[in-house]
Amino acid sequence: MTKDFDKRQKMTSNDKESKTLDSDFEVLEVIDITSIPDSEVDRREWIKYALKIRGIKLSDLARKTGITRQCYSQALHRQYPSCEYHIARALNVKPYDLWPERYKNGLPIKRDGKRNDFENNQTV
Repeated sequence: MTKDFDKRQKMTSNDKESKTLDSDFEVLEVIDITSIPDSEVDRREWIKYALKIRGIKLSDLARKTGITRQCYSQALHRQYPSCEYHIARALNVKPYDLWPERYKNGLPIKRDGKRNDFENNQTV
């Protein structure tokens, strides 16, 4: 019994969040990423529909993660990497598959157009 308690104590908040999201949202099928629309407007509607057929609401994601529903709603319209991650995870895809214009090499692009990693800071 003590070992189980110790293991639970060592879990980080991300581990707890991941297990909660995984256990609460059942994945119905693997999404073929080629079926994701190219148009941002169509893609937004597609994401809402894909969540709906899985019985997931943005408010459900908000409740599970502690991020407001409004932030999730905004993520459908503009860049919000943490919400994008949770939406993509609920659909069992990668965020860059849903929003390719917001990512470069799998990493979020900063809003001012610069990459959000160390490559921009390297000197030649």
